[in-house]
Amino acid sequence: MLAIVEWNDGLALGVKIIDEHHQRLVEILNQCYQALMLHDSQHEVDAVMKELEEYTLYHFGTEKRMMEDLGYPAAAGHLEMHDDFTRVIAKFRNRNQSGESFVAMEVLEFLQTWLLEHIKKTDSAFAAFIKEKQAA
Repeated sequence: MLAIVEWNDGLALGVKIIDEHHQRLVEILNQCYQALMLHDSQHEVDAVMKELEEYTLYHFGTEKRMMEDLGYPAAAGHLEMHDDFTRVIAKFRNRNQSGESFVAMEVLEFLQTWLLEHIKKTDSAFAAFIKEKQAA
């Protein structure tokens, strides 16, 4: 399978459910890459983007519930990043559906950068908080 991002231990945060969700998000990113590189089909790219939208809502909802349950002090800023991500993906999907060229390349670039940075920085801080709470 063609991959733009390979899941590795460096992306794992040590919180099982979050790591499982992130692995799925990496798979979806790679599906988008495959659709673009192998087929360049607007329909296929749109289907992958729809799946991405749906899965991120599920994942973000899970994180939000965890933050609320644990009283995560940085929740507001973290959740705002999720909202921004959701808005950007919706705009990309609308542009793709309207037939705009090269949207998939922009999506891939955005996803790769955002996802890796979000996991390594923002979600890493949340995972550290979770582990701290569990140890207490």
